[in-house]
Amino acid sequence: MKRASAFLLICALAAPVMAGPVREFEGGILYQADKINILVLSGSYKQIGRQYGGLAGDRIKEFYKVAIEERFIAQEKIPYNLMKEFSSAAFALYPKRLKDITYGMAETSGMELEKLIILESILGLTFLQAEGGEDPGQCSALAAWGDYTGDGPLVIGRNYDSTRFFKDEFAPYLNAVVYRPDDGVPVALLAYAGEITSFTAMNAAGIFFEDNEAVKSGGAESPSDRLVLYPSEVTFLMDYNNFPAFDAAMKTNLSNFAFIANVATKDQAYSYEMTTKATRRRSGPGILAATNDFVDPAWGLALPCDAADKSVQRRENLLKLGEKYKGKITPRKMMEIMDIFFYEGGATWPKRTAYQVVAVPETLTLWLKLRDYQDWVRLELERYFQ
Repeated sequence: MKRASAFLLICALAAPVMAGPVREFEGGILYQADKINILVLSGSYKQIGRQYGGLAGDRIKEFYKVAIEERFIAQEKIPYNLMKEFSSAAFALYPKRLKDITYGMAETSGMELEKLIILESILGLTFLQAEGGEDPGQCSALAAWGDYTGDGPLVIGRNYDSTRFFKDEFAPYLNAVVYRPDDGVPVALLAYAGEITSFTAMNAAGIFFEDNEAVKSGGAESPSDRLVLYPSEVTFLMDYNNFPAFDAAMKTNLSNFAFIANVATKDQAYSYEMTTKATRRRSGPGILAATNDFVDPAWGLALPCDAADKSVQRRENLLKLGEKYKGKITPRKMMEIMDIFFYEGGATWPKRTAYQVVAVPETLTLWLKLRDYQDWVRLELERYFQ
């Protein structure tokens, strides 16, 4: 019986959940894979926004109530005007096409534009006043290819760690959103209801990125006259269907904040360590791990071994696990690695890891898990891109 159960588990992880259409709106289609909503949106950017609002309007309203009114205002005591000022200043510098998505959403969602702009900054708002002064960062990533995957393709895993309420309260509102713009490369991103950009995305050319906060190495400076990094990355995915061009854009763009952007293609993975003044890119010999501090020795920084978020130790744990399973790292093994808690030799926090991703750029496949809400579910993105 145990062997049969193990076989069924392997099959479940290997087989995609074939999500069927739930409803349509002006050409946009809502699918559902277990508890995950998948929004497939096509056309001009205004049309994409109208489809988003028409398909997800009720969830956007509910998420605004849960996240902004009940959590940030009532419990975190963040003033509404501060959130409005913070989000509107960032949104004012967005490219027109991204603004058009939000403008279209305002026409069909039943939500005021001002409130949608605040929701778009939901990830940044956590840095205004993280719970009890705790660091909202702590994300982790591990990529393996070449000798580490044997005959298999490159695979990358990522944990999105934030304040506890992202895991405990916001999980039902995370969507997979697929943009199929008339004039760009199709892109899939993980977005909370109302968000139009993300810290995690992959395009139809198999370029994947995920962002980690890196204040402890890059400082907390945040110039107000600088484009926000992750909307820029989403537009790069729309613009570039080859890695050299994407790489050039990343190296040319100066970040508005200290980030570590981890990027994977079907061939190799890279970690861009970014301050507001410089970007350095590093890679590895078939394995790459990144958490919340810079590793490139060119920075001349001492490793923050005593940091409360255990950034150095989490990275070392992931590298040790990579060596332990060298030659055997498959998507299933990567899921097992990402599921190991920090106190058991991994990098995951049982109370703060909001969602986890394993991606294979070569096959445009993504697995998603929201701890204590949705177990690993496989999404075949190529189906939605086409």
